[in-house]
Formats: sequence, structure tokens, C-alpha cells
Amino acid sequence: MRRTLGEVCRLINVMDVLYYLGDMMYRKSLRYTGITAAVSLLGFLGNLIPGVTTYRFEVAVLLPLVVGASALVGGLLLKLIPNIIATRLVSVAEAQDLDLMEDYRKWQQDAHLDALWQRVFRFEWAAGSAATRVRPHPAECPPEICADQGGPQDPAEPARQQFMMRAKFALSHWQPQTRQRYYLGVDLRYLEDWRNGAFFHRDDNKLAEQFDASATLEAVKREVGYGRLAALRDLPTRLGRRFWWAMISRIIGIQVGDAVSDLNQHYQTDCFNAQVLLWPGEEEEPWLDCFPSAREELRQRRQRMLRRVFGRTEEDARRMLDRMLLPSFWLATKLRALYDPEYSDGSLGYTAVSDLEAMRIPPQRIKPFQSLAERVVGQRRVLRDCLRALHPELLVHTNAEALRAVRIAAHTNRQGLARLLDQYADRAVDPSRAALPIAPAVQAAVQDKQQYTERLVALRVHHELTRLHYTGYAELLRALRKTDDESTPSIGGGRG
Repeated sequence: MRRTLGEVCRLINVMDVLYYLGDMMYRKSLRYTGITAAVSLLGFLGNLIPGVTTYRFEVAVLLPLVVGASALVGGLLLKLIPNIIATRLVSVAEAQDLDLMEDYRKWQQDAHLDALWQRVFRFEWAAGSAATRVRPHPAECPPEICADQGGPQDPAEPARQQFMMRAKFALSHWQPQTRQRYYLGVDLRYLEDWRNGAFFHRDDNKLAEQFDASATLEAVKREVGYGRLAALRDLPTRLGRRFWWAMISRIIGIQVGDAVSDLNQHYQTDCFNAQVLLWPGEEEEPWLDCFPSAREELRQRRQRMLRRVFGRTEEDARRMLDRMLLPSFWLATKLRALYDPEYSDGSLGYTAVSDLEAMRIPPQRIKPFQSLAERVVGQRRVLRDCLRALHPELLVHTNAEALRAVRIAAHTNRQGLARLLDQYADRAVDPSRAALPIAPAVQAAVQDKQQYTERLVALRVHHELTRLHYTGYAELLRALRKTDDESTPSIGGGRG
């Protein structure tokens, strides 16, 4: 508790303290007036005691008015002046390109697309799912990009190149997202939304907005039974993230605005902006040769800001990153584990357990995911036995997308499918007999396989972006610290 309070105090600006003092004085000015009036009345009534003289009636009336007016006006000034100064510094940071730190994220496009390929889209190419199919596209789309390969693909280098070309074409050609998905198959709406957020900017909360209000993720929540009660249980996590993000982004805006104003004023220029402070390596660019000693001053201002916001040690910085970024990853991981059976059974090469361990989540919080993984593996075995008797064609590689849809239906207990499979797992029932009651749910899942794919891909992309969001901030902070201290170790907790 002492450490947490210390970190909160570190994020509070002197102007914030003055503001809250002024707000308290302003709100309690009437109370101060009443207390002073009572004391003055008692003092004036003392004149009625024989031989006692206090003060005149005019003093008894004016004293409460003076005290009340002083508290009212003084409190109002203490509220307005610091707030105006702080707001102006934040506005300076905004006007001096703090929101354009989104360019640093877009600069990492190849790394982001590679991560999405490795952890999301290569499985779609292997299954030949709806996410890989294209439709005849307008003339501006080259045939080598928009050609439909048809059927399951081996996730080798040609498939990766095809995904990269399609994704880069989509990101460089502006068109409505629905039209983009219709023609190209790949779903990059969440990626494009996330790329519009700037590092350390107060509006870099795209992933939280996606989780809270995306129509696709809302449909996933309904399927897994994530209702109001579950949302209420997660409310403290979401409020905590919002609190820390608001505090950290505001103090960074104030610090950046103050530093940029000082540097531009000192060197009589307008060249210094937020990107100079927050973009690693910018202090080594040749344009700074025009300003003697600016490099050293820039490093000092950056170091002072980072220590003020993220502390002096690696552990301090990691703890602040966890508070502001980890809740989004945690919520997305929970939702994906409830919807995506392949994320639990290890068939993707990574699991919810391995991801949470990489983010240093305490073991006691990971145990439910381990239990879920055991249940998913058992359910997969029973389902395969039933399908071998009922629909053996679903076990063929060319029907991988349909089989995955059936697994998701079982995992989310569509039409009681999970309950039926659990019953058969507990009894020694012939799979041919057990398969008959599950046939309607299986057929419904196969018919809806494209919808399952669309929702699954959207969920996987959103989840992967929450991981990239954390590691991106961790790597940026590490790079900024490295410019001041080459010996600073990596702060990132997840796998890059």
C-alpha cells in the first residue's frame, strides 16, 4: 500500500495539489462563512455581559463576509490558475505532435503483421478458411495479391508472402472495412483502429473500446455466457486500468508540454516537439547539430520525465506498465480462452497458460486456465470419437474449418453439446450411440462455420493486439531508457 501511494503521489503534479486545495476551499467557503458568523455572533453577544466589551456590530457582520469571500475567491483562483496552466501544457504537447506518436507504431508495421501471421493468420491459410478467400476485386488490386488460392494451404513461405502482400495492400488503400473484408478476406479492422492510437497519448485506448463495445466481441461474449455478472466482476480491473491510464497519460502530457516549451524558448525555434522526446534515437539526428548542447539537455529532460512517471528501477517501470496495460491483455485472454478451444489445448503452439506465464501473472491466477485446458483436451478426444462414428468426413484435413466450428460449438456449449459430451465421457457409452444426440448441434455448427471463423479471427486479432500493445510500450520504454543508460536491461515481460 505504501508503494502504491508513493507511485500515485509521483504522478500528481504540484498544480494538481493546488487545484484540489482550491476546490476544497471553494466548496467549503459557505461552511467557513457559517462558522465565522457563529463565532462573530457569540463574540458580539458578549457585549451584553456587564463590564465586557468585545467588538461592534459592523465587525460582527463584516468578518464572516470577508472570510467567506476570501475562501470563495481564493479557492476559485487556486482552481482555475493551476488548471489553466496544466491544460495549456497538455495542449502544447498535443499541438506539438504528441498524437503523431502513432507514426512510431505504424513504423513497426512489418513486425506487427509478422506477429499476426505467426499467431493468427497462418492457421487460417493452413485450414483454407473464409479468412483466406478473395472475391473479384476492382482493377487497382494486382492479380498476384488478390488471386484466390482455394482450399487449405500449407503454411509455408508463399502463403506468408501472400498474406503480407494482401495486408499491406489493405493498409495502404483506404476503403470501408466491410468492403475490405469482402474482397480480401483478411480482417484487419482492429489493427487499423489500434494503429490510430499514439504512444502515451490519452486517447490510446482503442483496445479497451473494442473489448467494451465491438459488435463482434459482444456476440462472442453472448456465446460464452459473459453477461452482466461477469462484467461486474471485471469492473474493478477495468476501472483500475482507466485510473492508471488517465493519471499516466496526463502527467506525460504535462511533462512533454513543459519540456517542449522550454526547449523551443531556450533555442528560439519551433523544431522541438513531442516526438523528439519520445522517439528513440531522435537525439542523434543531424538536424540537432544546429542547436549546441541541445542533445545533452534533451537527454536530461527525457530522463527526468521517465523517472518521474515510471520510477528509477526496472521493477518500478514494469509495475507501472502492468497497471496501465496488463488489464486489457488479461480480459482478452479470459474471453479467448472461453471461446477458442485451440488456445487451450496447445494445438497452436502457444496457450493461455504460456501467454500468462510470459506476462508474469501469479500462478494462483493461472490455475483456472490449467483446469480449463485439461477439460478441453478431454472434450476433444470424446468429440473425435463421436465424429468418427457420425461424420468421419469432418476429420479430414480439407474440412479443418468445419471441424474447428464444431469444436467451438462444443466449447461454448451450443445446444447443450458440451453437457452431452461430458456425460458420454463419464460413461462407457458406445460412440456410435453417443453421436446421435449431438448430430443437430454438429450440423448447425458446420452450417455456420464461416460465422465461427469470422468471430474467431476477430477475437484472435484483438487478443494479439493487446499483447503487442504491452510489448510495444515495454520496448519503447526500454529504448528510451537505453539512450540514457546503455546498461539498462529489457523491461518487456511478454515475448516480443
